[in-house]
Amino acid sequence: MPGDIARFPELKPWEHTRKILTASIIADMLVSFSLIDTDLAEKTLDYMLAWPTMYDIDSILLPASLKIQAIITDNELSAIVRLRHIIIAHLQKRLAKNLTPPADWRRDGSITCSCKDCSELSQFLNDPEQKQWAFKAAEARRKHIQQSIKGNQCDLDFMTEKKSRPYSLVCTKNQASYERRVDLYKSDEKVLACLIKHNEWQL
Repeated sequence: MPGDIARFPELKPWEHTRKILTASIIADMLVSFSLIDTDLAEKTLDYMLAWPTMYDIDSILLPASLKIQAIITDNELSAIVRLRHIIIAHLQKRLAKNLTPPADWRRDGSITCSCKDCSELSQFLNDPEQKQWAFKAAEARRKHIQQSIKGNQCDLDFMTEKKSRPYSLVCTKNQASYERRVDLYKSDEKVLACLIKHNEWQL
């Protein structure tokens, strides 16, 4: 199983990325192991939980739990039940977080690039009163700012204004991050209700 690099000393660093994991593979593995050897299934789940980056709870373990729920109803499979309880606790913790729209125009100003232009972009994002910013510059510099906006998932809409040369990249703050959180909140509510209903049905 992917995880501890020391377990595969013969592999080069880049070869570890070839170990592809999917929710279906994890679901099939946990179900198969649970039916064969409960202790093996528990140790397998422990191993997955020890490597949260590799076995991401949202992209791997959560959909795996839902897939398992759809194909098996045996409430005696301890690893399966424990995984479901872990997912339920994870969702409940995330749903407990405050979900309110931004109080002002300040947005996340974390930009990976530290060049002069990106520093100006970051300053704009951190400004609680400034909604719009016109970046007047040559095309190459404007494209770099666009790449930074996309690469860092900034809460910005942008367009090129061609009133005069050099053109301006007009950036306007939006609520994209908040809207993504709202969508995630609604999705989490549905998944949690499904898992809890299944959990109660088994009791």
